[in-house]
Amino acid sequence: MNDIQLQEVEDVYRLLCKGLGHEKVTDDNVNALIRRADQDGHTILATELREWQAPCSAGRSDRNIVSPPSQPQARR
Repeated sequence: MNDIQLQEVEDVYRLLCKGLGHEKVTDDNVNALIRRADQDGHTILATELREWQAPCSAGRSDRNIVSPPSQPQARR
């Protein structure tokens, strides 16, 4: 990886740590993101990235790596 790619991985990783940026995870950067999460001791994020990478999941574009808990809908 060149310096630009390393910086892009770092930028995506920082977003993921904030619960953002899941749409920026790609086949090209997922392995580097997993390594980065492992280095940082971010085991949940690393596991979520491995799940994203798993071939048994359908539609990568529909997946969220880190998403906030869903809010119950208020009854009207």
